[in-house]
Amino acid sequence: MIRVHATMGSVNGYKVRILLSMLELPYEMVDIDMRGGEHKREPFLSMNPFGQMPAMQDDGFTIADSHACLVYLARKYDKSNRWLPIDAEGEAKVAEWMSKSANEIHQGPWMKRAKIRRPEAITLPDEEIDARCDHILKIMDRHFASRQWLALRDPTIADISCFGPISILKISGYDTDKWANVTRWLADFRMLPGAIDIDGKPFGA
Repeated sequence: MIRVHATMGSVNGYKVRILLSMLELPYEMVDIDMRGGEHKREPFLSMNPFGQMPAMQDDGFTIADSHACLVYLARKYDKSNRWLPIDAEGEAKVAEWMSKSANEIHQGPWMKRAKIRRPEAITLPDEEIDARCDHILKIMDRHFASRQWLALRDPTIADISCFGPISILKISGYDTDKWANVTRWLADFRMLPGAIDIDGKPFGA
């Protein structure tokens, strides 16, 4: 049984849960007491010494970091190689957007959510975070003007990784509606089989 160690509110854990749902893989959610600092002490640190969620276990194999989890799940369980292509060009394009997710999106949309959950840890002013959101979403909006998905003609784990933090920007106080093409991409993603919200419910349920 696959076990995901994270909080339900963890955006990075949410990314992993989306792919698990889309691949129809059963798993156990192991809720971590973030407020109590459970992710900063043993036994969690044995799974991820950086003390960051999520960590995932699968049949004796342990891996941490949301992107590493997505790569592992896609490569092991998606026999069609749809979510992570095996050709050099396709895999490189996926990696390109995974990198943007870990950098520009992490520093903007992810941080917008994090400041609500942990205001004592995020000291950047809202104006700076919003400017960072504007920067990356403006680029993405132009990118989506001529394509439906981020990396390839079909959705990949790059879309999953970027969808996680961007999809909850509205409830974090940032209006994504001003980016029409990004809004269309979000709507298209929500219609994919197995897509779930951060609470684990199918969209529209």
